[in-house]
Amino acid sequence: MEKIAVEAVDSGYVIDSMTDIVACLNTSDSIQRFLLDIHCILQKVTYADNFYVVLYQENGNLSFPYFHDVKDDIQAEELDNLSLDDISHSLTAFALKSHKVCNFKQKDIEQLIESNEVSILGSVPKQWLCFPLVNRNQHLGAFIIQSYRKENEYSGMIVDVLYTISHVISSALDAFNNQQALIEANRALQNYQSELEVKVQERTSELKESLNKLEHEIEVRESLQQQLEHDSLHDSLTGLANRKYLFKELERLSARSQRNDTLVYILYLDLDDFKPVNDNHGHQSGDIVLKTVSERLIQTLRSYDFICRLGGDEFVVMLTEQIERQSLTLLAERMLQSLSAPIKLDSGIEVQCGCSIGIASVINQSFDAQALIHNADLALYEAKGRGKNQIYFAK
Repeated sequence: MEKIAVEAVDSGYVIDSMTDIVACLNTSDSIQRFLLDIHCILQKVTYADNFYVVLYQENGNLSFPYFHDVKDDIQAEELDNLSLDDISHSLTAFALKSHKVCNFKQKDIEQLIESNEVSILGSVPKQWLCFPLVNRNQHLGAFIIQSYRKENEYSGMIVDVLYTISHVISSALDAFNNQQALIEANRALQNYQSELEVKVQERTSELKESLNKLEHEIEVRESLQQQLEHDSLHDSLTGLANRKYLFKELERLSARSQRNDTLVYILYLDLDDFKPVNDNHGHQSGDIVLKTVSERLIQTLRSYDFICRLGGDEFVVMLTEQIERQSLTLLAERMLQSLSAPIKLDSGIEVQCGCSIGIASVINQSFDAQALIHNADLALYEAKGRGKNQIYFAK
């Protein structure tokens, strides 16, 4: 699947790929899954059916945590814990020793074979690319993309883009290993954006593009930054505020409460019968329930009320205007009534998934954000203990 086959590259599309690589750090629970996600991203940028990664281990040996090839049926486990001496005559070892980007056509490889500099372990590719993975002057290994289809599979522009991507992958790998994922990956993204500005300006000069196009590129970049900031504060499934956004707002209100009168009401919701939906109908049906619950909460509350999906099947509603206890109880009861209505799944089956609500509040006194949420959580626990579709106010 070849996504880029011409010299001009959609810079916004490439930035999306860089952002996707950074996002992998939050979704990958193993190096193999992380590299699989990167492989999928590269396939959106260019033809990358044949892709593998080799990394240096602490003992100096090599590991191949990811290997995918359409011709040679080689398992990554078969290549694990090898030394450079073990594969000293391979094309991979030759490239690793050079510590530079390698772009070999079939004739280049055949010349290396004839001069006894390398011997090919599998099929001879038409074009073979190797990009060193270097981070903070430390050589981590390399990733290889090859094509058996044609010698001009990858243009010079594609090689430049992949080389830039290699910097992001290097930083992300280092971050994956030392728990500094977001810092390192964001730095790599910033470096890439600086490089992209230079390349866009050079390309603009070469093609005599108008100033409007350059302004458009800047707008795309700013829009991307705004989208990244929005995504970091919102739940990807429901579009509601997420845990990070909730505590950001609570910390702001907590600081305000040290100086001014502040009202905060926290309604902590937990669905009563959500697990059976997942168990009996699958996670896709569970997602339908969660999105329906979110829509019903939005319909029940005012447009400016704060609604958050805390995680799983837990939601939090935050009110910051004075409300009598009786009115607050009526509001909570309307929420219970709305959420307990049947929900129709894609299969046509209807399920019911009510909830329990724990309520905690602070009225004109300073408070701690964590303590307030904890009190609401305790109230929710009491509501759960009293049965389904219950409301309980914290003492």
